Amino acid sequence: MRMVLDTNILISAFFWDGNERKLLVNCIKKKHQLIISPEILKEMDRVLERKFNVPQNKRKEFEQTLLINAEIVFPIGDLQVVKNHPSDNVVLETAIIGQADVLVTGDKHLLDVGKFRELRIEKAGKL
Repeated sequence: MRMVLDTNILISAFFWDGNERKLLVNCIKKKHQLIISPEILKEMDRVLERKFNVPQNKRKEFEQTLLINAEIVFPIGDLQVVKNHPSDNVVLETAIIGQADVLVTGDKHLLDVGKFRELRIEKAGKL
């Protein structure tokens, strides 16, 4: 299965042993194909630094793990689906460009979309 893990899922996988980490580990083990974009990586780095005070070397190590194990796509900002929270559109566009089967998120705005084209939008516990 091809999947995008939203920033909140990646942050949870970094800190806690739960469904989010299981999904990431399965991507690393190549049971699923992880799809990521520079925008998701930038947001993840910003959150890890500002909200959690994670040192730069640990953030870079985590980013490298993701880059080694992911297919990188480059959204161009054309998608305008999430009206209530426009910054979520880049995550959705990452999934569309990467031909993901599922976008895994805890973000209410994205979960409210539910499905877009052939893309399912799910919580980590549903997979």
